[in-house]
Amino acid sequence: MNRFTVACIKLLLRVLMPGFAASLREEGQFDFSGKPVGTTDPSSYIDVEDNGSEITVVAFAGMAVLYAAMPKFEFRKVLGEGGGRYNLVFVRDIHRSLYALTPEGRPGGTEFYECAVKEAVEGLGSRYNVAMGASGGGEVAFRMSGGAPIHHIVAFNPAFPLDNYASPGDLRKVLLDFGKLFRKPGAYLEMILVMLGARYLWKRNCRMLGQDHLPDALQNYLRRSPPASATIFYSEGSWPDAQQAARLSRMPSITVKAVDSPRHNCMAGLKKQGRLGRLIHEEIQAAFTEWKTARRD
Repeated sequence: MNRFTVACIKLLLRVLMPGFAASLREEGQFDFSGKPVGTTDPSSYIDVEDNGSEITVVAFAGMAVLYAAMPKFEFRKVLGEGGGRYNLVFVRDIHRSLYALTPEGRPGGTEFYECAVKEAVEGLGSRYNVAMGASGGGEVAFRMSGGAPIHHIVAFNPAFPLDNYASPGDLRKVLLDFGKLFRKPGAYLEMILVMLGARYLWKRNCRMLGQDHLPDALQNYLRRSPPASATIFYSEGSWPDAQQAARLSRMPSITVKAVDSPRHNCMAGLKKQGRLGRLIHEEIQAAFTEWKTARRD
């Protein structure tokens, strides 16, 4: 991206999404101009924390290097506030390609990161592994579960298939939602930025990989039989997310739960209300208990 475009993006984020912009700065990822350098150093793309738990949470970044729309330190704090103490695996998308590229910048990112996650969780020796992500990170959680040893997925408004969120028709509908513009202007502008970001990523990945070679989250998710169980929290006041949840709710392995929010980033509201950590902890514990019961049967 050229300097003018980068400057405009930064300004929009500071004005319209100050919390998100601050989180990006905290992670040192507020510069969109430089091209990421390929690397083979594992510390650049994966961070493993062994907290002695039988449960591991694998967190995937979304359209930026934030985990569930939060920097790592904040994500840890939220989980702790909810009462959970888990092993943590943070997987970074250093090329901002939704993990379509390997850390070296080559195609085959899905297969590479599946192996990296498998190696990490096996090294931790946990009994139960949960993949988690928001928006694009939710898409990746579904995609990676097809090849990585994931038992359950917790996703907040997972943005896939990406070409739906990036389609001109859906963008036009978002732009013409004048009722939301007047009632909830912040949520309206946030959704526009999400759609534009999704469109940018989709077109960029099409250029790098070819449209016929883009990774398919649902196809990868269904590689396993049965697939990992999944819970999707979606914003009932955001029609693109509600529409996506309705489509995915037809699958028996997926449970959808509505969140009273007009924003794509519904986690921000839950966090502000002090509910996010508890909600995540309760979801993980319920899924873990169900898994243990099924194994005894």
